Amino acid sequence: MSHLVVVLFAVAQPFPPVAPVSGTVIDGFRAPACQRCAGHRGITVATTIGSPVRAVTAGVIVFVGQVARVLYVVEDIGRGARVTYGRLDSSSIVAGSSVAAGDTIGVSSDQFYLGVRVQGSYVNPLQYLGFRQGRLVGRGSVIVGR
Repeated sequence: MSHLVVVLFAVAQPFPPVAPVSGTVIDGFRAPACQRCAGHRGITVATTIGSPVRAVTAGVIVFVGQVARVLYVVEDIGRGARVTYGRLDSSSIVAGSSVAAGDTIGVSSDQFYLGVRVQGSYVNPLQYLGFRQGRLVGRGSVIVGR
């Protein structure tokens, strides 16, 4: 998918996103050169341990579990897009659950990861979800980044 298509797709999102956490973006998105190449496939946010992690938009939870001892929740938001919430301290949500924008899906550790895949390709979550570049500003919460 070309970057132009991704940007246009982001603009066409039918929702104002909810910021999943409050904190500072400490590691931004860096697209990998290939599927298995190095990169940072999302953003990492320094946040307060125990903060609620909220769904950025409505969708269906398709995965809850640990990968390399790190807890992740993946939400299918439709149109071939999935949002990954990671580095969670805990979550009581189960796969197959429907969530609305702003619903609590877990509790953060001291860092939080947010990633987005569209048709299997990683994209910048700030751009795709419609947050201004460098700042994650949603209903009720703000993340100030670089």
